[in-house]
Amino acid sequence: MHDLNCKNAKDMHSKVLADRVYELKETQKGVELMCHEMKQIYEEGMEKGELKKARETALSLAEMGLPVEKIAEAIKLSVQEVQEWIDEGAIEQ
Repeated sequence: MHDLNCKNAKDMHSKVLADRVYELKETQKGVELMCHEMKQIYEEGMEKGELKKARETALSLAEMGLPVEKIAEAIKLSVQEVQEWIDEGAIEQ
């Protein structure tokens, strides 16, 4: 547990873990790798958030009686995907 709370690799007891932490935090290659991974995680999170919001909007518009085709056009997704969301939303209720 000690090593997992260390900010610096030199303070760690496990050589294997210390070497990897050093590589990821203190070498150019490691920093670039971590930046790439963090960017990917961020982008995936943004995409999931956007899809969640689009689904909520689609379900709200469907409840208002808007046709599936218009909903799909408004949120810029396929009619099939919107219809699946509506069908799932009806099942959940």
